[in-house]
Amino acid sequence: MAINNFIFACSIDDSPGYFTYDSNNMLIIKSKKSSKSKINDFEYIEPFIESLISHESLHTVIKKIETSSISDSLDDLEIVVDREGTKFQVTLNNMLFARDMSGIVLPDIIFDGNI
Repeated sequence: MAINNFIFACSIDDSPGYFTYDSNNMLIIKSKKSSKSKINDFEYIEPFIESLISHESLHTVIKKIETSSISDSLDDLEIVVDREGTKFQVTLNNMLFARDMSGIVLPDIIFDGNI
C-alpha cells in the first residue's frame, strides 16, 4: 500500500520545510521559522504535489519490500542529466528535473539493456 493519509506538522528545530513519510502517511513539515513569521513554505509546490505523493509512495513500497535504509537511500542517489545542453548533477528526488509524476529523475538516455 502506498500513501493514503497526510499529516501536517511544524518542525521544532531549524530545519527547512520538507516532505517525508511514516508508514503510509505523507508528512508535510513546515519550518519553525516560517511558522513564527507566518510565511508559507510551500507557496510554489502545488504543481509538484502529485510527484511528491508518488515519490513518498515509492519510499513506502520499497520499505515494505526491503529495509528503511534502502528506501531512504533513494534520496541520496545522484544522476547527471542534460537539459538543453547544460549538464546538472542532481539527486533522484529533485522534482524540478523529474519528467513524469513519479517524482524520480530519470536519465535522458534510455538504456535498452545493451551497454
